[in-house]
Amino acid sequence: MKFKKIILTIFVILFSYVGYSQFGITSYSIYALGINTNQNRMISGEFKTFTNRTFENIAMELDAFYNFKACEYHRFSAGIGLNAFPFAGADQIHSLTFPLELEVFPLKDFKKLSFLFELTPEYVVEEDFNLRYLWGIRYTFGKKKNKD
Repeated sequence: MKFKKIILTIFVILFSYVGYSQFGITSYSIYALGINTNQNRMISGEFKTFTNRTFENIAMELDAFYNFKACEYHRFSAGIGLNAFPFAGADQIHSLTFPLELEVFPLKDFKKLSFLFELTPEYVVEEDFNLRYLWGIRYTFGKKKNKD
């Protein structure tokens, strides 16, 4: 129960932070849905939920990213995160993640829409290392500048 309260607190803080800045929504194929904070800042955050599973097996992940300087058509980010199954009955962390993201802006005059590729080495507690990949589409709300 303690872990659920911590996740809820972090979720509320993340949304209160997002409420006053640019944010985006990402659909990672059919596996996950993410909400991220302003990618134009050096440090950003993302909350992912991995759906299309039974209720007890829904995973949630909170990531912090370092965003490298954006180029005209792409941006690279590296981060660290925590992954858990909050509805499985155990209040523990499932894995420590190290996501690497490449965001590609395919349309020159519409930078709010982008394609996203993520490769994530993860250390699964009580098991071993795992390598996860995701791809998706991100839509960013608010004004978006690619160069700072």
